[in-house]
Order: sequence, then C-alpha cells, then structure tokens
Amino acid sequence: MKIFEGKKLLVLGGFRLACDIIRHAKALGAYVIVADYIETPGKYLADQFVLISAFDTDKLEEFCRKEKVDGITTGFVDILLQPWYDICVRLGLPCYLTPKLIEVSTNKIAFKEACNKYGVPVPQTYLVGNKLTEEICCKIQYPVFVKPLDGSGSRGAGVCNNRQELEKQFAVAVDFSATKLAIVEDYIIGREFLLNIVAQDGEYRMVSMFDRYVSSDRGSAINYASMSMGPSKAVDVYLEDINDNVLNMFKSLGFKDGLFFLQGYSNGQRITFFEMGCRLGGSYYDLERYCIGVDPIDMIISHAIFGTMGENIRKLPKNIGKYNNIAVCVNYLLDGKKETIHKISGLNEIKQLPSLVAIDQVQFEGYHYESDKTVDKPVLSVYLAVDNIDQLVSDVNYMNSVFSVENEQGESLLKEKFVPNILLQDF
Repeated sequence: MKIFEGKKLLVLGGFRLACDIIRHAKALGAYVIVADYIETPGKYLADQFVLISAFDTDKLEEFCRKEKVDGITTGFVDILLQPWYDICVRLGLPCYLTPKLIEVSTNKIAFKEACNKYGVPVPQTYLVGNKLTEEICCKIQYPVFVKPLDGSGSRGAGVCNNRQELEKQFAVAVDFSATKLAIVEDYIIGREFLLNIVAQDGEYRMVSMFDRYVSSDRGSAINYASMSMGPSKAVDVYLEDINDNVLNMFKSLGFKDGLFFLQGYSNGQRITFFEMGCRLGGSYYDLERYCIGVDPIDMIISHAIFGTMGENIRKLPKNIGKYNNIAVCVNYLLDGKKETIHKISGLNEIKQLPSLVAIDQVQFEGYHYESDKTVDKPVLSVYLAVDNIDQLVSDVNYMNSVFSVENEQGESLLKEKFVPNILLQDF
C-alpha cells in the first residue's frame, strides 16, 4: 500500500545508512527530499536533493515552507538530533524528541545520571575532563574504557590496560569530542549487545536484542561487529531484571513515541549499559521485520508524516524480542590503508541461500579507499534467519568460503572473517 502517497518527506543527511530511509519512504509512495551540505549517496536515490546543511535551520525552514514539506526525519547520527528537533518545532511538524531526550542521548554524564536514578546499571566513572592528573591516574584500576563525552558510533573510543595506553587513547578521545572532553570509566568484560525498543503512545516493546561478535584479530566491535546474533543470550536476564527500570526511566524522560537503543555488556549474570540513543541504532530492521513483523524505519517515517508510529504494538507480546528464529547479521569489512577493489566474488552464491533475508552490498568493484578516521569500512552485510545453530554455522562457513574481495594483485582486501564454530560451545 502506498500509505505516504502525495506526502513530501525531508531526510536530513544523505549518508549511506540514511539511504534505507529513502528507499522505504519511496516504496510507500512518499516524495523524498534529501538535504545535506555536501553531495552524498542519498542524492542519487531521492526524488530531490537540496544543498543545505542540517544546521542551517533558517534556510531549511524557508525551503520547507516553500516546498510544503509534510514531515522531516533523520537516523543513525547523533549530531543531527538537535537540528531535526529545532526545525520541526519551527514548522510545527511531528518529532518524537524532547530536549531532555537529546541530552541523555548525546551526553554520557546525563545518561549515567538518569540510569543511576532509575536503577539501570552503568560502569563506574573515574574522570570527565580534558586532562589526566597524577591523582586520577593513581586511582584507576585497569582495564578502563575511554571515550569522547559527546561522541557516537564508538569513534575515538578504546580499551586501555595500562598508563601508557590510557594517555594515548585519552588524547584521541579528546580530539574526537566537540567539547574536547573525554570520559574514563571501568571497562566491563563480557559479551557486548545492542537492544532496540519502540514506543507508541506510551506503550513499549523491545523488538530486538543482538549479541555482537568479533573476529580474533579485533579487540572489540567498533562501528560494525563481525557478526551479530539475536536473540541475545542475555535476553531473559534483561527482561526479568532490568526492563521495567529501563522503561520507567524513559517514561520519566517523556518518551511516548519513537525508538531508542541501548548498548551494554553481559557476563551471563549481570548486565551493564554504556550507551544509548534516541534514533535508529543497529541495522537489524530487515531481521526485525522478518522475525516479528515490525519495521522501525517505516514507523519513524509514519511518525514524521502523520505524528503516529503506525504499527499497533499493543497487539505484540511483551517478550516479542525473544525470536523463534536465530537471526544473524554478518559483516565483511575492508582491510588495508590504501587499496582499490578489483574483484568481488561469491555474491550470486550467497543470494541462493534459503536462509537469506536481505543483503546489502556497500561497496563495488573500482572503489578506492584510504586510511581516515572511519573506523570500519564494510563492503557487504548479509542478514540470515535460521532454525538452529548448526544451520547458522553451516551457512556462515559457506559464505566465508565463497565470498572474496581482491585487489589487482589478487590479494584479499578483507579483514579476518568471523569463524562461527566457536558458537557451538555455547549451545
């Protein structure tokens, strides 16, 4: 059904991940406009592109009034939350954000204060500032995690096991921070997870909880895990012990509609959170739609245009995030400092897998890349839904055997692939 037929949607930021929003909106009938300060991939998918920065609210307001825009949205990037809220307020258009929600999404201290108030577990903090003192360094018990106070996407963040690593990583974190402030906190050991929750008229449902795995050559997942798998092994602990506290916290913050994500670690018995955001977080919406029939992207588009999330989530069981399937996202990441993709093989074989839900080819033959501040460079993401762990291991091993990315000399350009056999030890 073309439920957005005749409606104009403005998407702030035309970066790669935002292209999914553009595709969804167009498929449902919307006329999609992308606004960005540079030409980005979304330009070539949208019905219209306008070269205006998301932070130039005066020009955006003038443009939206002239074009009679019906709704505005964004996703995946924290820095666009404030301008999104500001321009919607100016135009009287729907936006599920509030100033307080933006604060807890973008400021690590505000997030921790809210969590502590409502009994949501977070790590101990040693320092928030721009300078390491001898007094602070003597109090620290390693390992610690260092990150920008106002960062996102794990940029500028890292684990430190000694004083030398701390000083180096702290300088990197400060450099990545807009406020030039970094935070040093306990490093929580365990399996990292990402959970997504949607809200509609004050009713909440956790729609996914994925454990994140990394290959042996990576210390931790940065922007992209090597593989994510849901439902998380910690899903029961979360639902039984922590979910009510999390929902009470967000209700107190005025969160009635929209979506948010939380990141944390679980050691099997205890869960500790370190991050949140009031936006699209992981890229699991294809799996969420397949496993439970809920599509967060369509919901945020609906809210932007109509002021309602569209789906009736009250009909969903409260434990809907405990899938009957095993849902998996496998990411293949590029390696090397200065390379050009010459040949990509194995895509047709992967597309024939019965377990395939979706496939997202990010880069193509001829793509040239160099080292920069982008932490991970994905070339392919594959989404699978299987009935059991043996099928998962078999399918991922098969993909690993057929998929390759090479330079002109025939050398592999991929980071180490995730070997799923270790999962058999846990099932």
